Amino acid sequence: MTFRRRVRTIYGKELVDLLRDRRTLIAMIVVPIFLYPVLMLGSLQAITVQTQALGQRAIIVAGLGGADGPQAESLAHLQYEYDRIRALEPSATPASKAPAASSESAPGDAPAAEVEDSAASPPPLQLSWTPCASVEEIEQCVRDRSAHVGVVFEEGLTFSPDRRNRIRILYDREEPRSATAHARLEDVIARVAARINDERREALRLPATYFDPFEVTATNLASPSSILGQILPLILVLMTITGAIYPAIDITAGERERGTLETILACPVPVIDLIVGKFLVVATIAILGAALNLGSVCATVYFGGFNELIATAGQGIPYGQLALILLCLIPFAVLMSAIMMAVCSYARTFKEAQNYVTPVILAVLIPGGFAALPATELRGMMLVVPVGNMVLLTRELLIGAPVGTSELLTVLLSTTLYASAAVAVAAKVFGKESVVFADVESLRSTFDRRLIQPSPRPSLTMALVVTAVLFPAWFFLQSWLQSTRGAENGLGALRRTFAAMPVMFVAVPALVAAYWKVDLRGAFGLGGASVRAWAGAVLLGMSSWIVAREMVVFQHNWFGMSDLAADSAAALERLLRDLSPVELVILLGLIPAVCEEALFRGFLLGAMRSGVRKMTAIAASAAVFAVFHFILAKLPVTFLLGAMLGWVCWTTRSILPGVIVHFMHNTILTLSAAHREWFSFLPQPQEGAQDHLPAGVVLSAIAIFTAGCVLIGRSAPKATGGSAA
Repeated sequence: MTFRRRVRTIYGKELVDLLRDRRTLIAMIVVPIFLYPVLMLGSLQAITVQTQALGQRAIIVAGLGGADGPQAESLAHLQYEYDRIRALEPSATPASKAPAASSESAPGDAPAAEVEDSAASPPPLQLSWTPCASVEEIEQCVRDRSAHVGVVFEEGLTFSPDRRNRIRILYDREEPRSATAHARLEDVIARVAARINDERREALRLPATYFDPFEVTATNLASPSSILGQILPLILVLMTITGAIYPAIDITAGERERGTLETILACPVPVIDLIVGKFLVVATIAILGAALNLGSVCATVYFGGFNELIATAGQGIPYGQLALILLCLIPFAVLMSAIMMAVCSYARTFKEAQNYVTPVILAVLIPGGFAALPATELRGMMLVVPVGNMVLLTRELLIGAPVGTSELLTVLLSTTLYASAAVAVAAKVFGKESVVFADVESLRSTFDRRLIQPSPRPSLTMALVVTAVLFPAWFFLQSWLQSTRGAENGLGALRRTFAAMPVMFVAVPALVAAYWKVDLRGAFGLGGASVRAWAGAVLLGMSSWIVAREMVVFQHNWFGMSDLAADSAAALERLLRDLSPVELVILLGLIPAVCEEALFRGFLLGAMRSGVRKMTAIAASAAVFAVFHFILAKLPVTFLLGAMLGWVCWTTRSILPGVIVHFMHNTILTLSAAHREWFSFLPQPQEGAQDHLPAGVVLSAIAIFTAGCVLIGRSAPKATGGSAA
């Protein structure tokens, strides 16, 4: 039986068993299908009822003096004028003409001009007076909620045109009744002020435009409103995580609690097949849960009549984006499924697994909650923050905001990288003997250095985890250095970037490898190479830069180049001219060649030699190498360069020839851009060639490149090792 057939058999059995369990069906179907309609409909009705009830209640006002004092009389006079307006004008005078508004209104409160629509009837007003001796006592009454608001008239209320009434309103914005009372009083003052202005204008025979020189019409272009964009993304992420919790617990702690895990692992089936089959089940349930939750929310909005409530301009949820949202949730579901499976593998009982899962959910809420804030944008560091980047991407797609291809790919590729590392960890943990036969010390024993056996090269799990951690760290560092670039004309940022590269790409993996007793020479592929390998490396380094340059020109001519990419390339070229040739060789030639080859071809690709096929390993390491450069326009060329360097390392079993190729490639390419006068011996591009080098130069480079590949291929060691292609 082949690997695929075994995995398919295990996957089908586990999936059917889980779907037969009523707890899974409740978590997957009952909760999303019935919970969302009940929550949304019930919440809307409750808010409507509560708002109507608050609007009809009497307002308890705390003021200075008794009910027959001047303050109470001023408030009664204001209420009298308001009642007169209600009697004379059943369809209220537009409040937009009112100049009165409290200077102490909190940010976010609706201004008086927007409290009531011009066609709405003014609501009745009932006031109840609470006497106070001082302003401090009024504040205390509002704080302890014995009064809804406090009102202080600086002077007695008068409608004389030569004096302005100064009214101070004290309220608690966090208390709904106080906030509602404040809004109603603001509306009363606005309506009375508007009526007085109309009467004064009519008495003076002034035109209607005398007090209104502007007519402003605001059109909200948000579609749908931010309410849906702020709430639904976080709900989708959390429900995707929730969908992975129960199956992850059931196939790990549940199997152990039932006493069937040891039996399953003792079957004549490779452990990796069991792990892959079980993991795919968890990921499938998580993805199905996300799809059902998304469909339930959309159905509730559509059939519940909420489209008009949450959208503007007659537009509702962008249903065309739902398929893309689900596609983006797949790598995230894989990531969270792997994390849940790894965490739950250490639990001995179902209850213990639930306790382990709780901190994970809380940890996920931190970046997810931060990303859900309205001011957080899908840019910079948030593009690679786990969970947070997915919340932001989902929000942008839901509200119909334009999402660039670079942002979309960065989020998906970073999440895929994290998911790969998490899957490797889950496979390692699930198949670990000390975890399978778990005791109280199983988690501690995993990291106990005394129990770690020395190894010649890092494991795939170790390499993927280190790479996944370095990716956001390197992105954060690059973003921070870019933010400080302007003050130093970019030179300081460039120098610090390459100064940090040995620490990030060499020192960190070396420390991890040393802790896990990995031979550092084998961890970074520092073996020797034959004379043919060195000669082939030199030929490749001499010619690869021309091949890469021609590919970039071809790409730009056929697919175009964005203005931002062109400006960045021009700025970098100007920056390179400010560096001395020695600095160029060291910063852009030597340091990247050594550090990147050590991490991507030595540490990462070396870990893939056992268990991963040759071409798959080379392609995977090249993809990671390309993603680490964070430049979408150069992604294809960088990937091909990484694949070539990976093939050189795999063939020669050493990173040293690749270092030579990488160093010569970067050095010659950089010097040709910064000091073109040094390369005057090369024929200049012919007219109409669109920056292509002459055909003779390109063909010569291809011939030298081919000769280098032949030498590298013939330098392969006789001893076999690793997986075949």
